[in-house]
Amino acid sequence: MRAGKGIGEWFRSVNYERLFFAIHRLTAIYLVLYIFPRPYLVLIHGSWEEALKLDMTPLGKLLATLFVFSILFHGINGLRIILIELGIIKGWPRRDPIRPVPALRTSTLHLLLVALTVVGTIIGTALGLYLILYGSEVWP
Repeated sequence: MRAGKGIGEWFRSVNYERLFFAIHRLTAIYLVLYIFPRPYLVLIHGSWEEALKLDMTPLGKLLATLFVFSILFHGINGLRIILIELGIIKGWPRRDPIRPVPALRTSTLHLLLVALTVVGTIIGTALGLYLILYGSEVWP
């Protein structure tokens, strides 16, 4: 690496497909671990109101915010993966059989969908956090 390339050189060889794949798997695990114990909490505590007392704590609000982020990212990235599998858009990594260094194809639609995935996840998480912290009474 030559000097003077700037901070962009750090992220030049980042494989976004692998990064999104890893986050997709982590969000799937979190969604399963967040959703499936819910009915058992109601059975253990005896009523839904008692089981929801955890959600009113700061830890419960943090877990709910992570749940909203997980749903948004997992869903939007899943749609992007479906579009890649159907051949509507092109994925980014393409392996050169001689050199094992990943080369990148450029696809404007794919870049746009990646940007929409990131922006949609950020906006949805912010909205979910707002509703979790301030409740739906302040929503017009």
